[in-house]
Amino acid sequence: MQVQSIISKSISEEILSTGHLSIRFMSDGFSLLLEDTNYNPVVLNRFFQESSITQKSHVLACEDWLNRHTLFDGFKGEVSFVIDKLPTAMVPSDLFSKKDSSLYLEPETQLHTSNTITHKTLKDRPLVMVFPVPEIFSALAGKFTGVTRIMSTVEVLISMADQVNAADHQRGFTLVDLQNQFLGILMIRDDKIQLANQCVLKKSDDLVYHTLNSIKQLDFNRKKAPLYYTGVPGDDSLKVLRKYIRHVKPLFYHISDLEKSHISEHVVLAEATKCE
Repeated sequence: MQVQSIISKSISEEILSTGHLSIRFMSDGFSLLLEDTNYNPVVLNRFFQESSITQKSHVLACEDWLNRHTLFDGFKGEVSFVIDKLPTAMVPSDLFSKKDSSLYLEPETQLHTSNTITHKTLKDRPLVMVFPVPEIFSALAGKFTGVTRIMSTVEVLISMADQVNAADHQRGFTLVDLQNQFLGILMIRDDKIQLANQCVLKKSDDLVYHTLNSIKQLDFNRKKAPLYYTGVPGDDSLKVLRKYIRHVKPLFYHISDLEKSHISEHVVLAEATKCE
């Protein structure tokens, strides 16, 4: 497994007591961000594997890193996990029933009996998000002494949407996050969530297909409704999207001590610590 380190500072006792730790599990590995109490990065690493390995291997590699840095016993701050490719259902609050939680996910996946069904009410929106947490992540979270939050990428994208101006929330916009073999997509119009979805990308042109198809299905105005992106979108895909969508631009986001060219890749990881 290869490691891409961007920031590496000493981990002080203060950071261990009041810092923020965010870990994102992706198709090709995981990313890890440790911040101080003011959300300034201390450690930012991306661990990735060029050849395909199992999700369990990623978790074990993460566990090994955390063990070597004594973060299970030593870290008392807030921990956030973001897990890509978790099937996520959005249920209107007035229709939600806790006892039916697993039923909301049945059309999307065959749930393993060891999965824990999690449900969260979205802030300022009449929706409940429902998703399964595989046992391997619950077990890893349980090794920390403090509180660990587990989130799907969809929840973080919704939080990231607050960076978009109010006018776009009304007229409509699309927000996409692209990682290796993964696309997260959020569409909002009239300040309401029209679509929150995740797609596995198998071919190089899947990003363009899924994005344009979603825009067409929801009848978004391609000349007026902008598309914001984060992650690691390829230049070729962006060129194609710009032929069909007038406004295609990176989501404005600031991460202290990080070069502008690296910010887009780590927005989801940084935003996870700020989700409410």
